[in-house]
Amino acid sequence: MDMLQWSLLMDIYKRLLQYTQRYKGRLALAIVCMLGFSIANAMVSATLYLVINGLHNKDYVVMNNIPHLPFIEGVIKFPTWWIPIIMVAVFTLRGFFDYISNYEMSSIGIRAVRQVRDDLYKHLVNLSHDFFSRGRTGDFLSRILNDVGSIQGAITDVIVDLVKQPLVILFNIPMVFIWGGPAAIYALIIFPVVAVPIVLLGKNLRRTTKKMQERSADITAFIGETLTGINVVKAFNQEENEISKFERINKSVFDFFKKTIRITIVQRPLIEIMGAVGAAIAVWFGIKTLPPDRFVAFVGSLFIFYEPLKKISKVNSTIQQSIAAGGRIFEILDARPSIQDLPGAVCFQGPVQTISFEHINFSYEPQNPVLHDIHFQVRHGEMVAIVGVSGSGKSTLVNLLPRFYDPISGAVKINGMDIRGLTLKSLRDLIGIVSQDTVLFHSTVRENIAYGKPNATMEEIKAAAEAAYAVDFIELLPNGYDTSLGERGLKLSGGQRQRLAIARAFLKNPPIFILDEATSHLDTESEREVQAAIENLIKGRTVFVIAHRLSTIQRADRILVLEEGRLIQQGTNQSLLKEGGAYKRLHDLQFNL
Repeated sequence: MDMLQWSLLMDIYKRLLQYTQRYKGRLALAIVCMLGFSIANAMVSATLYLVINGLHNKDYVVMNNIPHLPFIEGVIKFPTWWIPIIMVAVFTLRGFFDYISNYEMSSIGIRAVRQVRDDLYKHLVNLSHDFFSRGRTGDFLSRILNDVGSIQGAITDVIVDLVKQPLVILFNIPMVFIWGGPAAIYALIIFPVVAVPIVLLGKNLRRTTKKMQERSADITAFIGETLTGINVVKAFNQEENEISKFERINKSVFDFFKKTIRITIVQRPLIEIMGAVGAAIAVWFGIKTLPPDRFVAFVGSLFIFYEPLKKISKVNSTIQQSIAAGGRIFEILDARPSIQDLPGAVCFQGPVQTISFEHINFSYEPQNPVLHDIHFQVRHGEMVAIVGVSGSGKSTLVNLLPRFYDPISGAVKINGMDIRGLTLKSLRDLIGIVSQDTVLFHSTVRENIAYGKPNATMEEIKAAAEAAYAVDFIELLPNGYDTSLGERGLKLSGGQRQRLAIARAFLKNPPIFILDEATSHLDTESEREVQAAIENLIKGRTVFVIAHRLSTIQRADRILVLEEGRLIQQGTNQSLLKEGGAYKRLHDLQFNL
């Protein structure tokens, strides 16, 4: 790995650690407690020395066999009944400091993860439509849930191990030399070799972890797609086929997970073997040169010394996994909305008088133009219908009005003002949308109707429902307006869902409406009920209607006919029938003339 790549990876990790900065007080307390733990932990080997020394001398502990520390020779002497008190004190302090440091670091970790997830969701919701068209919902869910969850260890465990374990080693090194004397050199000389397996396995682990996370996202996406289209799966008897696909994806995740575990787990025994070699050499020399109390304390200090090394070996694994997850998280956080308020954008003021599409050209991809030089103007209160075969650009055209996309060239203007000069909020406050794919949320009827106006009174909600001809079926629901609709409102019929969507739009009360094939999926009776609700909705407003069924738009003030992204005809129903051409062909096909 070159230095540039390593620097980029460390930048990802540093960005993750920045989420701990707001908790500096907790972090400082945790580090102080880690320091206290390390000192108390180093004294554990001293308690072993005292036990064996007291066992040998019976009534007193006498420290008179440490020649390289002459200043304590024969000076420290106390009764053996102190030993239990010292042991309890050492382990009490050790446990207390360990608890506080672990609690504070865990608290920092869960707070940081919550903030990352909040930031990620907030940023994701504010991204533009084109971003979502390039990705999959399941992948976004995987990043918010799985990847964010994967970084907690990097924020907590890594900091703990990078601070606490070096302190444990630092304070224990003097104890190794105090008890082992020259023999300690053989135990410590193996220390640099421990870094070898960590470095060699780290790169492979990061690459494998990233692939595993990507395949995990595939699982989330696949499940979401299958469950959303479960009716289609069952109608075509594709259950077994879908199960087979899932098992293949799941097996690939399992294979990567198995490889990750193998790489992670192999580090610990390698370090233990290396540590055992150094310890074995040191013990061999200790047996020949050390008295029993110092020998036991020396062996104990070696165990204390090598345990942090094994924990530090996990740091690289955790960092590599967090970098892979962090990279996927920051891909979203670094994405910039293509549609946003321009510098100097103003809030729209006053009534809507005219809406004009001036020489609009648009394409989702540079090589595939969708709209070509579209030019027309709509006056206040006018109902304009847009018709054409599938793929002619109808929905794309109306999606430019709320700035879901911006044209490549040309401009959409309201009252002569380019809508790119308006704030997105004030622009979208002007527009209500009812589409063929009705979206209702997993909440109550009341909350769904008041979605665009959360502070609406119950009287306003009921008035909107009445205008949408939805009161009758709402009152028959188990809890009326407080009935939970379930996911996507699937407890209701298509016509009922559509009328709730109209009630929601009615309550928002915008001056402009976009009706995107709002009745195309309904039966004749439901269409009649929804059409009556729409008649109430559009009174006195400027309306854009996209419709495949020409019967629903014959009373439109003007009909625009699109063909392959070009505006080829416009006029009333009667004038277009007289003119002939594309509109008359569509009309004749539908009415079997």
